[in-house]
Amino acid sequence: MGTLLQGMLRGTIRAAMYLAFRPKVTYQDPNVMKTEKPVVFICNHMSHYDGALIASVLHRKKPYFLIAKDWYDKKQFGVFLKLYGSVPVDRSGMDTGWYEQCRKLLEAGHSILIFPEGRTSKGDMHEFQPGFAVLAEKTGAMVVECVNAGDYHILFGGRKHVLVGNGYELKCPAEMRKSQYAKQIASQARERLCRQKKAWEAKGRWIPDRRRNPSQKQQGETEAAVTKDTETGN
Repeated sequence: MGTLLQGMLRGTIRAAMYLAFRPKVTYQDPNVMKTEKPVVFICNHMSHYDGALIASVLHRKKPYFLIAKDWYDKKQFGVFLKLYGSVPVDRSGMDTGWYEQCRKLLEAGHSILIFPEGRTSKGDMHEFQPGFAVLAEKTGAMVVECVNAGDYHILFGGRKHVLVGNGYELKCPAEMRKSQYAKQIASQARERLCRQKKAWEAKGRWIPDRRRNPSQKQQGETEAAVTKDTETGN
């Protein structure tokens, strides 16, 4: 019954998000959503709507998303957030409970949506926290970067735009500390997302990003993906 209710709730929220904000989704590789591996999705954070909207865009992977504990504990939202599938994070202290919950979800085959900034940003993105990289490296989950652009206009006005990037896996080099590696990955991911978001804001379109992702750098391969635009609504 819990799974059925969760599916119904997610379907209702997805319909509402698409009706209200009409997101246009671009996939650098449409096959990334077909992978059977669990995925750690990361995305820049612009609004409190982001959790529901981005999770709706990524509905094929049914991701759980991280939410601030102060929102999770609110009576009017708590039941909804628990049923939908979310993981609370206590931003006021050194909370490690979220990591253990996410690790178990990933190891069970579920996917996770994380906003590494930890709070909304209206202009330049805040620094990315490295927790997502630690999770992905530990569990072997694929990382997929998403870029969230455009303002939220309910029903009328400009549409939301989301770029879903290529997937990559992480493996810390033997000569590097894992904490140092995770910070490096987080910094590089932020740089890529910033570059794509600024390009969209300047040109109204995404640009192919031919810089190598972390796994390709380790393997000595080059990225040759051609961006394909795909409307999602199913």
